[in-house]
Amino acid sequence: MSSTSEAASRQLKADTVSAFLASLHEASPHTRTAYRAGLTLALEAKLVLDEDFLKAFSAFLAKRKFARATRQLYLAALRRLLQWMDANDALPPGFNRAKAEARLRTALGKARAGYRHRQPDPDLPKIVTFYDAQPLPEPTTPQNKLKRLELLRDRAIMHTLYASAGRVSEVASLTRAQVADGRASEVLIIGKGSKQRLLLLTREAQAAIHAYCAERDDTSSALFISHRRGKGQPLSRMSIWRAVKRAAKALGLSQTTSPHAFRHYRATQLLNEGMPLESVQAYLGHASPETTRTVYAHTRTSVLRDQLNTFGLSPDEALKSKTR
Repeated sequence: MSSTSEAASRQLKADTVSAFLASLHEASPHTRTAYRAGLTLALEAKLVLDEDFLKAFSAFLAKRKFARATRQLYLAALRRLLQWMDANDALPPGFNRAKAEARLRTALGKARAGYRHRQPDPDLPKIVTFYDAQPLPEPTTPQNKLKRLELLRDRAIMHTLYASAGRVSEVASLTRAQVADGRASEVLIIGKGSKQRLLLLTREAQAAIHAYCAERDDTSSALFISHRRGKGQPLSRMSIWRAVKRAAKALGLSQTTSPHAFRHYRATQLLNEGMPLESVQAYLGHASPETTRTVYAHTRTSVLRDQLNTFGLSPDEALKSKTR
């Protein structure tokens, strides 16, 4: 067999990917969609199944200029595929999965040295007040009624993002029953990794949700829905993203502002106000406090400044303390 045909025989096959995706019975629809997208790219790359497989795919994604989080997600999909292939004896003879993982870690060495935290815009709460300040149209015409519903919905979305620091997928999937049309302050959801956790709502968020639900006359069970195209259908994550971006642009906020920025903002805010790291971990739904510490611990500038002012000594005070 020629080297070319041998390499082709060791390439990832579409039927292998299809079988793996069909095995993801317990994964959320969002995870399955993301894995399918990542593995479709892996097939497109026509990579050879050898110890450089993961490393080569990482380089392929980097050339496509995907965001860091997207690259990590697609790599996670490929790593889980290899794990599945290993368990089902579907890897080529001589393939060493541990060595493939080690070569990927070596290639990502500098990138894995630390999490680069993207500082949220300090004026992010203005997005909430931006929608609150807009005058509510009187429902005198069908068009006014439509605009009124959309404004009430967008108000409720922004208050929910701010209050809960929920992931956009978690907020988009909320139902009216879960929030009891605004009466519930604690909402049990299935979050990342198919794990149960609570979203906490403030009184302001509850009031905004109640005002929105009270105006609706549809039978949709989803909390946030479209009132125009696809009327009654759950609002997509992209629609929520657009609503945040629309306000951010009008307010002149950072171009990186997104629904996820609310999550970073609230975590940083709460840590700076003195909330214990373990409490912030529970609030965000992180599986481990190490995740919270890695991402946010260095942002506790207000707490650190207060403690430095309390316990720190000036040069003169430090010298005097030696003579005591």
